[in-house]
Amino acid sequence: MKPFFAIKGVVDQEKSFYNCLMEDKKFNPEHLDRLNDPARLERLDPRKIVEFAGMENPHRIVDIGAGTAFITSAISELVPDATIDAFDIEPIMVEEMRNTLPQGSKITPYLMEENRLPLSEEYADLVMMINLYHEIKKPFLMLKEVKRILKTGGKILIIDWARRPDVSEAGPPMDHRVEEGTITSHLIGADFFNIKSTETFPDHLGVIARK
Repeated sequence: MKPFFAIKGVVDQEKSFYNCLMEDKKFNPEHLDRLNDPARLERLDPRKIVEFAGMENPHRIVDIGAGTAFITSAISELVPDATIDAFDIEPIMVEEMRNTLPQGSKITPYLMEENRLPLSEEYADLVMMINLYHEIKKPFLMLKEVKRILKTGGKILIIDWARRPDVSEAGPPMDHRVEEGTITSHLIGADFFNIKSTETFPDHLGVIARK
């Protein structure tokens, strides 16, 4: 077990990270390197993400709100046969991905508009949204777009900061977070089915559903 001061240091870094966000949710580029902190993988173990997704051989994955593709890259290593389209609404994030992803990477960065993806219908086997849902202004529009690009039987995976009293102080304020029941209600309203959840992540909730 890590000593208390080490855990507190990670929490303080996470709180400072979110304090760098402006009110309009645009990230301060001076703190871009904090998105690539290996400590983030302690809270979001890529192996647990892939296991919860429950897809043995996904061919096309879409990651919405990929940021610098730090977590995306870790997931990509665990599904080497899959190509990943990594979308972000912030040009600086997309530019960072283009500059840092290695040659031959199966991750391709794209800039997106809010609630719109430049992809054809029935395109993806899996759509991921990691630490994004609490920032979405119009979730039903986003879910409608996700459903459009998912193949029949494809899955949507939502992982976000949990709104529970037992989680750490890291991450966004509690009143910015979305409860699991609310996400489930949104998915039902968007006609997704076979909805399942997990609390396997210490500070995050996980919800997955099928089209």
